[in-house]
Amino acid sequence: MMPNSNTGFRSHLPSSTGNFRVNCLVFTFFFVVTGCLFHILPQEDRVFLVTISLVLTVGLLWIHDLCYVNVQRRNSTGLMPPGAIDKGRIVIKLIGLYGTFFIILLLYGLNPFYRETTRTIQFYGYFFSFLKLTAPAIIILSFAYFCFIDRRQKDPYDSYWHMGCVLTGRWRQVKGIFLREHGRVWFIKAFFIPFMFGLLMEYLNAIFSFNWSTGLTFALIYEHSLNIFYTFDVLFGVLGYLLTLRLTDNHVQSTEPTILGWVVCLACYHPFYSLFGIGLLQYQSSFTWEQWLSFNPVLFYGVGLTIMALSAVYGLATVAFGYRMSNLTYRGIITDGPYRFTKHPAYLAKVLSWWLISLPFLSLAGPLVAAKQTLALIVISFIYYFRAKTEENHLANYPEYVQYANWIDQHGIFHTLKKYFPGLRFSQENSRRWNSVVWFKKLG
Repeated sequence: MMPNSNTGFRSHLPSSTGNFRVNCLVFTFFFVVTGCLFHILPQEDRVFLVTISLVLTVGLLWIHDLCYVNVQRRNSTGLMPPGAIDKGRIVIKLIGLYGTFFIILLLYGLNPFYRETTRTIQFYGYFFSFLKLTAPAIIILSFAYFCFIDRRQKDPYDSYWHMGCVLTGRWRQVKGIFLREHGRVWFIKAFFIPFMFGLLMEYLNAIFSFNWSTGLTFALIYEHSLNIFYTFDVLFGVLGYLLTLRLTDNHVQSTEPTILGWVVCLACYHPFYSLFGIGLLQYQSSFTWEQWLSFNPVLFYGVGLTIMALSAVYGLATVAFGYRMSNLTYRGIITDGPYRFTKHPAYLAKVLSWWLISLPFLSLAGPLVAAKQTLALIVISFIYYFRAKTEENHLANYPEYVQYANWIDQHGIFHTLKKYFPGLRFSQENSRRWNSVVWFKKLG
C-alpha cells in the first residue's frame, strides 16, 4: 500500500543512477576544453580536437563513477568477485564483438544513405573521421575490457558469446532471444552514433564560430543559446551511445519490446522521418515567430525567452542522464534534474517549444492552411505522446520505475492536474494492458 503522507512518498523517491550536478560540471569541462583547443589550435582538424575533449571528459566521468561512487559494486552491473579465466569463452565473445563491428562497417559502406548528397557526406563524414582516429584504440581497449569483465560476470554467456557462436558455426548452442537483443542494441548504437556525432560537430562549429565583435542582439543571443542547449543533448547522446559498459553500470538492461515503440521513435529521425514520420507533416509556415510578434515587444521577448527556457529544459533533461542517455533502451532509473519534477520533461519541453516557434495556427495563406499546419503539429505532438507512453510501458517492468512514477503522481509539478484528470496518473495495470494489444505486438 502506498504511504499517504508527503514524507512517506518523499522517502520513497528512488535514487538516480546518474548525478545531475556532476553531469553539468562535466559538460562545462568539455565545453571549456573544446573552446580552448579550438582557440589554441585553429588550424588543427576539429574532429581530432573534439576527440581529445571527449577522451578527457570520459576520463573525468570514469574517475567519478569508479573511484568515488564505486558504481562497479552495484547489483545491477551483474558483476561479482573474479573467478577463473576461461580463454575459450573470451575468444568466442571477441569474435562476436569484432564480427559485429565488421557487419556494421559493411552496412555503412553499402548504404547509399551516407553518401546520397554533398550535405550527408559532410555531415556523416565527421563520424567516419572520428572512427578512423579511434578504431585502433577501440580494438585494443575492447580486447582488454572483455578479458577483464568476463571472469567477473555472474552470467558470462551473454549476447556476445551467442553472436560468436553463430560466427563460429556453433549454432546448436545459440539462443535466439540473445541474438535478437544483440541486434537491437547494436542497431540503436550504429544508427544514432553517426547522427549524434554529426550534430555535435555542427553545433560546436556554430558556437565557436560566433563573432562577438558584430554586437549582440536578442536574435543572436536566442540563436546562440539554442545551439548551446542542444549541444547539451547531443554531447551526452554521443557518450551514451558509445559507452554502454557493464563495469560503469550504464549497460543496456533491455531494449524497447514493442513495434509501436520503435516506429514512433524512428519516425522522429532521418531518414525514417521522411518515409513515415514527422518529416511528412508540414506544420511551419514561411513566417517565423519573430516576424509574427515583432509588432509587440512584450510578446516578442516573452515568447523568445520562453522558447529559450524550454530548450534549456530539453537539454538539461539529457544532462540528467549523462552517459546513460539512449533512445529505445533502459539503462537505469533517472530521478534527478528535470526528472525530479515530471516523467517526460524532454518531450514536453521540445513539443511546447515547437508550438511557440512555428505558431502553426497563423498563416498568410489563409485559415485553411493554418488549420492544416495546426493539425500536422497536433499529430506530431501525439507521436511524442506515444513515444512517452511506450517508454513508460517498457520501464513499468522495473519496480524502481513504478515507485518513481507513483512518487511523481503525488509530488510532480502536475500532481494537482492529475487529481482532476485521473487518466493522466500512472497505472502499472494499464501499462500491462497496453502491451497486450495486438498492434503492440512484442518483438520477442
